Amino acid sequence: MKKKSESSIPHFDLINSPLEGTSLIEASAGTGKTYTIAGLFLRLVLEKGLNVNQILVVTFTEAATEELKERIRSRLRDGVDFFSKDHNAKDRISKNQDNDEFLQGIIKKNDNPEPLISRLKDAIRDFDESSIFTIHGFCKRMLHECAFESRALFDTELITDQENLKIEIVEDFWRSRIYNASPVFADYIINKYKNGPESLASFWKNNIFRPKLRIIPQLDLPETSGLETGFKDAFNKAYEEWKKNKSEIENILINHKGLHKKITAWTKFLNGLI
Repeated sequence: MKKKSESSIPHFDLINSPLEGTSLIEASAGTGKTYTIAGLFLRLVLEKGLNVNQILVVTFTEAATEELKERIRSRLRDGVDFFSKDHNAKDRISKNQDNDEFLQGIIKKNDNPEPLISRLKDAIRDFDESSIFTIHGFCKRMLHECAFESRALFDTELITDQENLKIEIVEDFWRSRIYNASPVFADYIINKYKNGPESLASFWKNNIFRPKLRIIPQLDLPETSGLETGFKDAFNKAYEEWKKNKSEIENILINHKGLHKKITAWTKFLNGLI
């Protein structure tokens, strides 16, 4: 399949593109997406006579939402100023007194600027009712407005930063599983996750976005009390044997030809452990 060249990709005509139907506009960063959205907003107000609360604008972040609000409001004011000057915008265009190509294109399609000015002023007056949201903000509004249909709780809180919630979950897990755990298991966990719940939280964050992650084989957790008792007995026997015959055992471990030469590290480990 041949890739389309940039010259073959149609340019979006902000002034004359139809406002009906569905349009997909692809644009990279810094190519004027906010400017285009603001222009479409103005056209819907001016050409379709829509109120600001009849136009939905949705973006990703809170910062982008605030920028859109400011840019659209500013564009509405620009339109009022442009169409109000001497009520003779077309003459000014012919004399190159204004260089706003978008607003020039709008006035060329309208013989009388008075209705345009009135619609823009109404839009500015009612702008606080505009529907410009983040995606999650719009979803929250719909859930509240359709609470019975969606079965959403009226006191549902929208959380945009989940970090504190994740930490709370990990701390609850730590308290419920570790505080009442057997001494052997608790000692193992504390040594493995030396910073407590904070270490466990780091492990969880690295795997939380891997929903298909599976532990193979999936084993039922056995009853470990008997195993732990056996481990304690074996440990105590090794401890007593090491105390009584430490030198002899060390000599065997270090000098036996069948053992790994790094066994001296194990003797240091045993001394530290016992």
